[in-house]
Amino acid sequence: MLQAKLKSGKLFTLIGLSKQRIEQLRTKHFYCPTCNEKVIIRAGPLTIPHFSHYRKSECPSVEGGEGAYHEKGKLLLYQWFKKQNKHVFLEKHLPEINQRPDLLLIINNKKIAIEFQCARIPINLLLKRNRGYQQMGIQPIWILGANQMKRMGQNSFKVDPFTLRFIHQFHPQQSTFLYYFCPNTKQFLIASDLYVTRQGRAAAKLRFLKLDTIYFNDLFYNYLFQPKELNRLWTTAKKHFRYNRRRRPRGRELTWHQWLYLKQLSIEYLPSVIYLPVSNQFIMKSSLWDWQSRICLDIIEPLNLGDIFTIDECFYLLQNHIHKQGTFPLIKSFVHPIQQYLTILDRLQLIQQVTPTHYKKITPLHFLKNIEEAMKEDEQLMKKLNSKILNKI
Repeated sequence: MLQAKLKSGKLFTLIGLSKQRIEQLRTKHFYCPTCNEKVIIRAGPLTIPHFSHYRKSECPSVEGGEGAYHEKGKLLLYQWFKKQNKHVFLEKHLPEINQRPDLLLIINNKKIAIEFQCARIPINLLLKRNRGYQQMGIQPIWILGANQMKRMGQNSFKVDPFTLRFIHQFHPQQSTFLYYFCPNTKQFLIASDLYVTRQGRAAAKLRFLKLDTIYFNDLFYNYLFQPKELNRLWTTAKKHFRYNRRRRPRGRELTWHQWLYLKQLSIEYLPSVIYLPVSNQFIMKSSLWDWQSRICLDIIEPLNLGDIFTIDECFYLLQNHIHKQGTFPLIKSFVHPIQQYLTILDRLQLIQQVTPTHYKKITPLHFLKNIEEAMKEDEQLMKKLNSKILNKI
């Protein structure tokens, strides 16, 4: 931590002090503002001077990756806000919830907790911290350390259940965001308009922004994929889906393969309307092709043309594929991915929405005969998914 308190309760920071002065202070007693435990001074040639708990500390603020990388980033972000004349506090203790955000920002009487998260913490602790902030009417914004970003291509990177918990969406009509910051390069990496393409992989518009060239409001710019970009990205993803053999599928993926086998179907011949992009896929536990194929093959395919089904049937069928409410506390509100998918099928004229909850089958599913036909139809279908279909769902 960058601040500790004296026995009198006065907050004290080591930033800007000379080496000699810091050495003199080692004889004094300093205490954690959160738990009141004694803390020690940490300072060295490669370390930002800071205070640290003893190893066996039970302070709740210890969990979260305190270290040189974290301290440096926190200090840089604090100075960045100060240069913009923002009303910002460093490591402000909130006694009502016994939490201490890295930074507490106040803008027009609105409080924003900025957390710079450089290490993995238990998900239940993350959810607890968010509940605490929201209980006090504080908007949390989590910025991940760039050391946790693993890029796989120009627009793709690895994600896991931990990373996905940090997705922000401040308004239903706004993009989704993941924030990263590197204190070594003094650079933000902002991933916006995020699409989970398959388990462990996501695509997004990536922006690299130097700290000294941007302002706080620049973090919320709604930067979206152009339709051609998204079509190209998803055409590539579908090729991978069709061609790449799963050597040893496990868990949900193995269950899905067994389900396909019982239906005497193979991946190469599935209709092209299966595995389509929906922006809120992170709400689902299973892969896009898994739950979308179940809607198509278990609900739509058995119907005669003109028959009706309901969205509730889809939710009931997929109840074990959906994350529980509250899993993603940084999402204000969202359109459910099942609703997004049915809207796409409606605009592709496979089904027709007849009431807010009822749909009519108007076109039969087209099962493909060979891999060449599959690739051709996938590409043609993706061309239909223009901005009116994808960007407004």
